[in-house]
Amino acid sequence: MSVIVKDEEGKILLLCKGADSVMFERLAKSGREFEEITREHVNEYADAGLRTLILAYREITKDKYQVFNEQFSEAKNSVSADRDAMIDEATEKIENELILLGATAVEDKLQQGVPECIDKLAQVGIKIWVLTGDKMETAINIGYACSLLRQGMKQIIINLETPDIIATEKGGDKDAIARASKEKDDTKRLLLDLAIGCASDICCRSSPKQKALVTRLVKFGTGKTSLAIGDEANDVGMFQES
Repeated sequence: MSVIVKDEEGKILLLCKGADSVMFERLAKSGREFEEITREHVNEYADAGLRTLILAYREITKDKYQVFNEQFSEAKNSVSADRDAMIDEATEKIENELILLGATAVEDKLQQGVPECIDKLAQVGIKIWVLTGDKMETAINIGYACSLLRQGMKQIIINLETPDIIATEKGGDKDAIARASKEKDDTKRLLLDLAIGCASDICCRSSPKQKALVTRLVKFGTGKTSLAIGDEANDVGMFQES
């Protein structure tokens, strides 16, 4: 998530925040002075169950901003089916060569009664999935805090950190997207079958679109009634699919 501002001296600045998996790869070579220590801190925060964000910025020339603004405005006002892709393409060109500022970590406290509520839902046979953008360590810790995970449970951890999947998430290489999509079609049924057999399921590092796709997979794959609960704009796709 980014905002572009002009300071008192007339400099145009892009201020950006996001998950470490997205932000570190967007840093300029000259903007990585504190990358190693920041990574260590973020991992420590995640292990403690805190929700983390990376902060970075860059200065933009007036000419570069004008080119971006024209392309972004055109994409934003488009009524074609490719509108989202056009917006992504415009922002990809400006959200790079960033200078690392640091990281934030906050405790996401549960409301009173949440663990007891989740336990009762599980007892009556309601299957609960957690779809979150958090780091895996944070998601697991929150899972224990809300009684979705319990001590003694066997954990099955599945990662898809292949070059094709990474390229898909970046949204840049269309050939890689096609290949990765085919592989996902071949394996999503196996993934669903495994997940259905588990007592609890947590999908971490999920983008808004991925939250919606998982909801669709579960809804149509099981034929069951689904309900989505969330508190942010990035949950809207999940609501709509449910």
